[in-house]
Amino acid sequence: MSLPAPKASTRIGLVALLLSVIVLSLFGSLVAADRALARADREAVDLDAHLIAVVAERELRLRAERLTELFGPLLPTPRTAPRETAVSPMLPAGFEMAWVLNGKGQTVWRHPGDISSRPDDAMLARAASQAGAAWPNVTVADSGLLLTVPLQHRGQSLGFAVGMISGRRLLEVFGDSTIDRPWMNLSSTNASIGSVGTLGRSDAHLVGNATVRLPGDRVAVEVAHAQSGRALRTTLWMLGVVALVALVGGLARERRQAVQLAARTAELERLYDEVARSNRMKSEFLANVSHELRTPLNAVVGFVEMLREGVYGELSPRQALPVDRIAASATHLRQLVDRLLDIAKIAAGRLEVNPELLVLRPFVLNVASEMESLVSERGLALSIGVGPSLPRIRTDQTHLRQILINLIGNAVKYTQSGGIQVRAKLIGNGAAPDAADGNEPNIGLPPDPLRQWIALQVIDSGVGIAEADLERIFDEFEQVNAGARTDSARRGTGLGLAISRRLARLLGGELSVASEVGRGSTFTVWLPLETKETVGG
Repeated sequence: MSLPAPKASTRIGLVALLLSVIVLSLFGSLVAADRALARADREAVDLDAHLIAVVAERELRLRAERLTELFGPLLPTPRTAPRETAVSPMLPAGFEMAWVLNGKGQTVWRHPGDISSRPDDAMLARAASQAGAAWPNVTVADSGLLLTVPLQHRGQSLGFAVGMISGRRLLEVFGDSTIDRPWMNLSSTNASIGSVGTLGRSDAHLVGNATVRLPGDRVAVEVAHAQSGRALRTTLWMLGVVALVALVGGLARERRQAVQLAARTAELERLYDEVARSNRMKSEFLANVSHELRTPLNAVVGFVEMLREGVYGELSPRQALPVDRIAASATHLRQLVDRLLDIAKIAAGRLEVNPELLVLRPFVLNVASEMESLVSERGLALSIGVGPSLPRIRTDQTHLRQILINLIGNAVKYTQSGGIQVRAKLIGNGAAPDAADGNEPNIGLPPDPLRQWIALQVIDSGVGIAEADLERIFDEFEQVNAGARTDSARRGTGLGLAISRRLARLLGGELSVASEVGRGSTFTVWLPLETKETVGG
């Protein structure tokens, strides 16, 4: 009996590789998504800072123009006399203080007049001197920005208008849309000018920076934003970490299963080798024992035949019966040994096939004549239904004879009354066998319905076989309805049908059975028919 060799599976290795790729891909995707969200937050806050810087610059320019419009008339033109009195204008909106200086840096007008805290004259003079080269000019004061605007008439300098703007007031101008901006700050290179809002934990915000591009001091705008993508990034990382942990756990589990599978595979291979070795040893043992037993059995059978033939003198009636029993037992034992030897040869693949052309009808009649005495002893009828028009077949006569003898012998053993039929019919070319009639069960389809087959059938009217046992009877050493252990003639070895099926397959055919309990059995030997062998015998 041959055993299928265990095959090492690569499924676990492929799953582990796939999980590793998924883990790496997921981690890379998490890093890329996090960086993209952080970059989006960074770009958003930087863009907001630049927009505020543009608004701040525009606001300062508008206020510079307002200073020029309001305070320009306070200074005389080169062709007019100084004004003795002038209507004091109102303080422009958005300014904390304002001054008007003549060309010599002297204060001509200021508002409010009773201020107690203002930039000193040196700072005003420095702002005026710097404003001579550009318009307007921004100077950082202690409490805000000094916006200095040259006052000119047809290209000639009349003096300067200086307005002081609180940094906080300036930020409040464009601070109405700062819902997402918890903090804004104006600063110069030296100090902070003003700020609005509050800044919480620094790790929860992003700070953007931009520069107001005005002559004089460099004024920077800083804007703090709550990170809008922070919650999304946190959620993303939490889900990613959970998925990574699950995948890594799955990878570890698959790895553990792979190790266990490898261990089991190694154990199965070891067990397979042991079973295969035991199977070979069993086959060799059966072959050797059967071969060694045949020699003394042949001698026993030979001497018994000589006794029965009177070579050593005539046997008395009292002696004849024991000698006949010895002959029957020796013959039965030799048949058992021959079967063991056949099954060992088939398992070892050493049974040869010698096909030759065979006319089926005379061959079946010859085998039936050999079995006729056995059938008659049981009081059974043996009928042959093999037509002379059947085509010749190419097969091994010795093996086919052994199959037919085994089937007829089994039919005799399990049939108490009635008869045994041996029939043959041509089946094939896609045609199904005849449907079952009242006396014969349906034998089913041939192994290959597209080919032609000779169906050689042995039909009995015996006890039949249950449907659950129809396949088990072809296993080695299996028997159904076996007799008592002391009744060896009926009990047998359980090898006849196993050998017959193996021989049928060795001949390129098959052995099948159809049976019903209480109505007998039909064993069918399917013999392939070559198309060139279609001439009748």
